[in-house]
Parts: sequence; structure tokens; C-alpha cells
Amino acid sequence: MIRFAIPSKGALYDATLLFLESCGLKVSRPNPRQYTASIRSLPEAEVLLHRPADIVQKVAGGDIDLGVTGLDYVQEFAGDEPNLLVAEENLGFGRTDLVIAVPDAWVDVQTWADVADLAADFAKDGRQLRIATKYPNLVRAFCYSRGVNVFTLVDSQGATEAAPALGYADLIADITETGTTLRENRLKIVAGTTILTSQACLVVGRRALQADPSKLAAVQTVLELVESRRRARGYAQLIANVPGASALGVAEQVTASLDLRGLQGPTVAPVYPQGDSTGEGWFAVSLIIAADRVLPAVAHLRSMGGTGVVVLPVQYAFGEQSASFQRLLGALDGSL
Repeated sequence: MIRFAIPSKGALYDATLLFLESCGLKVSRPNPRQYTASIRSLPEAEVLLHRPADIVQKVAGGDIDLGVTGLDYVQEFAGDEPNLLVAEENLGFGRTDLVIAVPDAWVDVQTWADVADLAADFAKDGRQLRIATKYPNLVRAFCYSRGVNVFTLVDSQGATEAAPALGYADLIADITETGTTLRENRLKIVAGTTILTSQACLVVGRRALQADPSKLAAVQTVLELVESRRRARGYAQLIANVPGASALGVAEQVTASLDLRGLQGPTVAPVYPQGDSTGEGWFAVSLIIAADRVLPAVAHLRSMGGTGVVVLPVQYAFGEQSASFQRLLGALDGSL
């Protein structure tokens, strides 16, 4: 069995379930109080539910083989841990920014240079600027890299936005998606202080995959489905009946439009009409196009006399090979 961990609750849990289901990896969790689940299409996986931060630490420690978590947790807790590899850095959901925020009342503090000046003024008075955060490693490195060396990090594992109002910190460093929660707590983002842009990612344990080919095969299955599903979102399948003298002639007319050249060109096949034929040839045209070019493509087919235009979503779009899996093999040095 391969141990596959996903977030146990919250927005990242919900988004992960929806994403995996869209990839054909629906998670079955009959009892919401249990912290184990299964994936019917991946029977070799034991699904475990953990906090995102714990997923990173357990993959790094070898207790979990594969997991979905946030890139912010990977950067904060894993660092240069050699056993943890990021197999897919951006799954397309869970995007947040780690930023510095100060009280709205600090009208003179707008940029990081203002924060640096404030830290220097505090130091002259024998004080240290207090920063509440649950990302001490990332925040410490950011401050040092930006010339602020005198400060105190205050550990905050919950309700970080309330720290300045409650008086146990001067400013905060926390993740935000839209900034709404910060504004509701009368905080403002300091310009130029995006420490990290994070999103959901897929992490794996190096040692487990090097030691067990079956686990590597399971990871390949997940990566193939995830990558092809994400790639498919950019495409739509277009089908139409088009009149013409020959398949080649129809194909040439179709590909005269840049929007209808498809991945490798259209498929054109004769249509065998029911009942009496008017003598005019009809051909079925099928091709994959960019999803944002559907309307121009339909307009071009109509101009050719096309009818019965149908647009279908593309569920998966596989390449010649999985780029994500090839990158993973390279990180594993291709050896088992």
C-alpha cells in the first residue's frame, strides 16, 4: 500500500476532494469522523487525513509516501530536507500569498522601508519589533534579506490577524487569499512584502519511491491523471457537419482558420445521410481547439455551411509522456 495524505479539513480539504474527483481519483470517506479513506480507482492507496503542516513533516520523515499540501508549508517546514520532493508544484487551487500586514492606524507605514525605519526606532528605545506569525523560518529569512535584523517573532497558530489588537504583536506575517480578513481586522498589507506565493502542491518521499517500484508506479498513475486533467482544461472538442466535394478540400477550408488547426489537424470523415441524398457531399469534422477560441471557430464553420456544431469538454489530454513524472524520475536519478 502507498500512504497518500490529504488535508483533513477546511477550504484546502474541500478543494482537494473536488480536484481529485475531477482527475478520476474520487476519495471515499464514509464516516466523516474517521481519518482514513480510500480511492476506488487507486486501490493500492491508503488515504490518510492530516493537517497540511503535518503532511509535510510526515513525508519528510518517511511516514507518508505521497501527499497534497500547501507550498507555504513545504517551504516553511521542509527546507532542504532531501527525502521530500515536490512532484507537482502547482495543482491549480489553494492560491494564497504570505505577506506582512500592519494596523491601518500606522499611516506612515506603507512600504518595507518604513517597517525597517520603525524597527530601527524601536531598537534605539531598547525595544524589538514584534511580528506574529506561524511561518518563523520564512519570515526570519525575509527580514534578514531585507536588512531588518532586530525583531522578535511571536508564535501564532491561530487568529494571527488579532495579534496587534490584542497587544501581543506589533504587526503580522500571514497568508491571505483576497485580503478580506486582514481588512476586517483593520490591517493593511505593506507594499512589496509578498514573502511567498503559495498554492496546493503534490509532495512525495524520495526513499520510499527509490525502494519500492510499486509505489513509484502508483505515483505515476496520480501524476498522469493530474497532469492530463490540468492540460485538458485548456481545450475543447468541436464536432460539426460540413459540406464539401472531398475530405481534403474540407480539411483545407477548416485549417485556413488558425483557430481550427487543432493539436495536429482536424479529423475529416464522410457522413452517410439517412433517406434521399441531394448529391452534395457532407463530412464530419472533429478536432481539439483552445477553449477560449470556441466562438471564432464556430463562426468559421458556419461560414463554410457547417451545421450541427457540437462543443464537448475534454476530460483528459495526455501528452507523449508525463512531464511531471519525467521530472520526478530525474530527481530520483532514475534509480530504484
